[in-house]
Amino acid sequence: MKSFYSIIYLFIYQVSFSQHPVNWTINYSPQKKIVIFNATIDSNWHLYAVNVPFPNEGPLPTIIEFEKQKNYLLKGKVLQERPITKYDKGFGTKVAYYKNKTSFYQKIKPLKSSFEISGVVKYMVCDNSQCLALEKEFNMAFNHQD
Repeated sequence: MKSFYSIIYLFIYQVSFSQHPVNWTINYSPQKKIVIFNATIDSNWHLYAVNVPFPNEGPLPTIIEFEKQKNYLLKGKVLQERPITKYDKGFGTKVAYYKNKTSFYQKIKPLKSSFEISGVVKYMVCDNSQCLALEKEFNMAFNHQD
């Protein structure tokens, strides 16, 4: 099933590479040991949740993939804010999405005082006439003080 998602992402990404209706910023909270992915979503667009009601139906969920590093460990899964959940006639199923803005959170355990995180956010956004599957690579350096 993972290769199916990759093909869809690749196909739609190639068709629509010039549109980016989501602006991503990434921050680190050293007190909470959390990496925060903030998404600002253009009006009339929906960004889909990490945890969707029916993962094999409907839109593709937001996926945050981290490259393996030796300077930190991931703690648990990516957390999300409470999405809007409703039936979508276009997809023929319940969907979970965000409008305007949202954040996703990944708890980590730093193993060194300075570390980098890198990876990619894969996500789908839709408006009333189209859906786009996009990717945003990230590579950030952080300092953690115990």
